[in-house]
Amino acid sequence: MAFHWKDGWYFERILNGQVRIYHLDGFGLMDRGIAIDADSWASIVASVSARGDTAEAFQEAREFHGMIAPLP
Repeated sequence: MAFHWKDGWYFERILNGQVRIYHLDGFGLMDRGIAIDADSWASIVASVSARGDTAEAFQEAREFHGMIAPLP
């Protein structure tokens, strides 16, 4: 199930930890959306965190997102 943020914008976790972002217009028509790979999503989350996109914040975002294999 997707999370509705506002104004027809949706976010959902899909295969292999990817995140899909898509939009429904006023007529209920969905655009194709975009799939963001799990590591890029973790980088996005880390970059908007208060600590910024550090290696530590990135790893924490990966772990929080449910990526099983830790980085070396």
